[in-house]
Amino acid sequence: MVIGNISEIQAGECKYPAAIQKALHFLAEHDFAKMQDAKYPIDGDNSFAILQRYNTRLEGEGKPEAHRQYIDIQYIVDGSEEIGWCPMSPELVVDDDYDAEKDIVFFRNLVPESSIVLQSGDFAILFPVDIHMPCGAIDNISAPVTKVVVKVAVDCVE
Repeated sequence: MVIGNISEIQAGECKYPAAIQKALHFLAEHDFAKMQDAKYPIDGDNSFAILQRYNTRLEGEGKPEAHRQYIDIQYIVDGSEEIGWCPMSPELVVDDDYDAEKDIVFFRNLVPESSIVLQSGDFAILFPVDIHMPCGAIDNISAPVTKVVVKVAVDCVE
């Protein structure tokens, strides 16, 4: 997992692989407050963004997840949320088998469990080895969030 802030990209401090740079520049160059919740192309099926508005989930409402085909870049436009995280481990128990069409597998819990809070302007780059549980409420108080999740195909990252 890599954590950053969009101000790094706006200041020209972008030292990521080209496909991730392209996705981060997309985030830095758009005013998502003026856009509707939808899927937006960046580079065809290789990279696309999903703008979403929702209320954060209370404790126990989410499941840890991972992806195989895509890297997630989770960018908080407005609000804040807790993202639970742990590395891929043989101790993890699969709760819902991998769905190749949706590129997602769910786990019973995070082992070991840790988390980070993302606030407006922050992003997390989550690789297939990063088990994560997004959309968590801060202090278990549900609140509105505007977030963009960019999917970058693993095969496009060198």
